[in-house]
Amino acid sequence: MRLDSALSEGEASYDYSVITVEHVLPQNPSAGSKWLQWFPDDEERLQYVHRIGNLALLSRNKNAEAQNYDFDKKKEKYFVSKKGISSFVLTTQVLQQSEWTPAVIEQRQKDCLESLRKIWRL
Repeated sequence: MRLDSALSEGEASYDYSVITVEHVLPQNPSAGSKWLQWFPDDEERLQYVHRIGNLALLSRNKNAEAQNYDFDKKKEKYFVSKKGISSFVLTTQVLQQSEWTPAVIEQRQKDCLESLRKIWRL
């Protein structure tokens, strides 16, 4: 949440009773899913699943909706609601991507870590 707040330049406001961490690339993708096309090797996929570059923040209700959907449907479940889009910067960054491949996660990982280095003056 500190990273998300910093990325929003301190403008983020969190008014949720429970905020959860969502894996964009699911921990257990469904057979035949686009995920398995982008990450065909089980061992390689496991290297990306729990990295900060693959994580997003969601309210508990949104997390329950996201499940193991393919990327396009997952984005729709993250962002399309009666109340508008997600207030989490880390989550809205996902919307900018047309696909969620190893290269996308690696770049996002690099960007997030660089932001954390600046925030924590490492």
